[in-house]
Amino acid sequence: MLPLLPILLTACFNEMPTPVPAQGSFTIGLATDSMSVEVDTRAARQLTDAEASDFLVTLTDANDTVWQQKRFADITQADRTQPLGEGYIVNAENVIATDAENMNNGWGTRRYAGASEAFSVIANTTTHVTVPCSMANAGLCVSFDDSFTSFFSDYAVTTDDYRAMKFNADNAAPTEVTTPASFPATTAIAYYNVDPSTATATVPLIISAAAGWDGTVRLTRTLTLRKGSITRLSVRLNSPEPTEGNISLFTITYDDTFTEGEATEVVLGN
Repeated sequence: MLPLLPILLTACFNEMPTPVPAQGSFTIGLATDSMSVEVDTRAARQLTDAEASDFLVTLTDANDTVWQQKRFADITQADRTQPLGEGYIVNAENVIATDAENMNNGWGTRRYAGASEAFSVIANTTTHVTVPCSMANAGLCVSFDDSFTSFFSDYAVTTDDYRAMKFNADNAAPTEVTTPASFPATTAIAYYNVDPSTATATVPLIISAAAGWDGTVRLTRTLTLRKGSITRLSVRLNSPEPTEGNISLFTITYDDTFTEGEATEVVLGN
C-alpha cells in the first residue's frame, strides 16, 4: 500500500481552496456640456441615466483589458469590483470611430472620447473616477452668402472622397454667426475622423453653380479640418457680379469667427 501515498497526498492538496484576492470598487458618473460645441459655455452637468446609457466604457489594468466597450447602462457592481492594485484606467467614447463617420446615412456624428488618469483600487474604499472626454473628430458645414444665392439658381458643395455628400440650399448652415447647438434641424454637418499624427482631416470638395444659362462652373478645393472643431465653409460672390462670360468670378472663404475651439469636454465622473 505504500506506493499509493504520494497520490493520496496530491489529492488532498488539490482539494484545498484557492485564495481569493482582496478587492475594492470604483464608481463612474457621467456629466457633459449637453453634447454641444459652444465657445463660451463649458460648464458640465450630470446626465440622466438615459442620456448616459449608450456611452461605451473600457477598463484596463496595466495595459491589459479587463472589460471592453460596455454600455454605461450595462456596467454592474461586479464590473466595478476589481482586485486591489494600481494602474487602472477607464476609457470612454460615445461612439466608435467607424460609426462616427458612417452613421446618419454617411454624414457621421460628433464623437467624444477620453481616458481617466491611472487610479488604484483600494480595499474597503470606493474610488471615484473622472474621465474627461473631448471632441475627437472634426466637422464641416457650408453656408451660402446672400449675394451668392441671389444670383445663382442651382448650386452645391459636394465632398469628393469616399463619401459624396452634398451641401445645398436645403441643408445649408445659417450665415449669421451662431453655434451648431442653435442650427435648424435641416442643417447638415459632415464628420471626419482625424489623422492622429496631425489632428487634422483633409477633405477634397467640388463647388458647382449655375445661373440659368447653359453650363455650370465647377471649382475644386481642398479643405483642412481640425480636431475638436466644426468649420463652416462660406461661399460668397466676388465682385463684380458674374456674367455669362465671367461666371467663374466667385470665391470660397472661411468664416473664422465660427470655427470652434478644442476646449469642449464631456466629463465622466463624480
